[in-house]
Amino acid sequence: MPLRARIALIFVLFATAAMILLAVFPNDGGGVTGLIVDLLFFLLGMICLYIYSREPVKSNKLIFLNFAFFFLLSVGAIAYRFIGYSVVPGDFYFRLYWTQYHQLCHFFLLSFAVVYVVFDSLFNDFKVIWKYTLTFMVVGGMLVFYAHPFFENPNYLYSTEDIEHYRAVNTAVTAIQEQGIQQPSTESIAAAADIDVWKDGQKIGKMYHDQKVRRVAELLPYLSGDNYIPLLMKPLYLDAIYMSVLCVVFIFLFFGYQYKNDPPQGAYIEKIIFLLLPYCSLEILHNYAYINSVEYAVLLDVQQIGWYLTVANLLLLTLFFGLRLRFITSVKGEFYERELVSDAEHISRWRDSFDNLVVRHFLNPKAIHGRLFAPRTPRNKA
Repeated sequence: MPLRARIALIFVLFATAAMILLAVFPNDGGGVTGLIVDLLFFLLGMICLYIYSREPVKSNKLIFLNFAFFFLLSVGAIAYRFIGYSVVPGDFYFRLYWTQYHQLCHFFLLSFAVVYVVFDSLFNDFKVIWKYTLTFMVVGGMLVFYAHPFFENPNYLYSTEDIEHYRAVNTAVTAIQEQGIQQPSTESIAAAADIDVWKDGQKIGKMYHDQKVRRVAELLPYLSGDNYIPLLMKPLYLDAIYMSVLCVVFIFLFFGYQYKNDPPQGAYIEKIIFLLLPYCSLEILHNYAYINSVEYAVLLDVQQIGWYLTVANLLLLTLFFGLRLRFITSVKGEFYERELVSDAEHISRWRDSFDNLVVRHFLNPKAIHGRLFAPRTPRNKA
């Protein structure tokens, strides 16, 4: 069976099984768009595994193995859609723990895959163990610095300053309503609420009345229905932003180094890294919007819009990962990749149809020599 047909068959079987399970068992009711995102992740993970198995260059193998781990995390996301509501129904803490640790793992694996590509390019002569050590130190250090409260306390989300203040305001409103006042004023809530001042995650005193009035006004919209969820999940959204910013910084470092030194790089890898830039930027934008969503319904709407944009980005990533797989399984592709490692100074850099299209129609061919992501002054004639 041809490779493309084999991948398509596995994907169709997996997608069909997932949809049947979601149709039969109670689930979280997540939208179709979210399921499409997870299925595209699974498809990308499969393609990366096939690239890993067919890749002629060992260092490139590890690049795509890292991406395979990241994309195949979607299998757990799809399973959670019904496991959290069918296998352990009513277990709120299971769903909470799954959500927070799955998201932390998602952004750790994303950052690890991106940062490793950059270190592989910058320190091409280093042994693999040192590249992995550097990557783990940077990404692991970043994760521990920002997300260590989640590992120290699984219920950390319920012990933050925002949630403590939310509880104090909610308790004050409930007490006033029990006295027969159904619409208490901000002033009366502030007078009844016991709100602490926090510094560096610790309570250091009590708020003055005017401070409490401002804080109560900020928190009142979160008291309605499920509106507390954006407030509850804020630390997790912030961690996602920090890890995504790390990816964006390293992607810019990657292309800065590419333009300056033009190191040997496998075909289509530059395009794949370039497409991860909008993906990581969208993650920053989405999570920032979640933090600023006062109403939970607004958060869900923002999430739905974000999924549409993510689907478009993932389709482009699927295209270029697929092109990479097709290239390395061809005779000329395997020859090119091996020669790029053994004799990079005497081999012209691969220029694909995308390079030709962009250079021909949108740039000045006389100013751009060779590939799109290459120095303007060529070292090797393309």
